[in-house]
Amino acid sequence: MALDMKVYKDLTSVEAKVMWGLSWRQLAASAVLLPLGGGTWALFHFILHWDDVGMYLVFVLCLPVALWGWWRPHRLKPEKWIVYVFRHRFGEHVFFIDGKAEPSRTGARPSVDERGRRRK
Repeated sequence: MALDMKVYKDLTSVEAKVMWGLSWRQLAASAVLLPLGGGTWALFHFILHWDDVGMYLVFVLCLPVALWGWWRPHRLKPEKWIVYVFRHRFGEHVFFIDGKAEPSRTGARPSVDERGRRRK
C-alpha cells in the first residue's frame, strides 16, 4: 500500500476546497450563476416562449461569471493576469536590467551601439 501526499512548490496557487470540491470563488460564482442563468432561461422558456433567444442570452450573461470562477490562465486569477496582459501590450517594450533607460557609464570607450543610441 502506497501513501501519497501532494507537496506544492508555491502555496499561493493553492485554493482551499470549501464545499462540494469548490473553492470560495467557485461557490460565489455558482451562487450568482444559478439565479441569473436559471431565471433568464425560465423567463424566456415559460413566459416568452423564445427558447433559442433565451439560450443565447443565458450564455452571454453567464460566461463572464463562469470565467471569473473557473478560468485560470497561467495559474493566475483572471484579474491579476489581465493586468499583466495590459502592461505587456501597452507598456514599454525595452527593459533594462538595472531599470535605467540609458546605458550605465563606464570608464571605457563607448561601443558602436552606444554611440548610435546617443546620436538618436
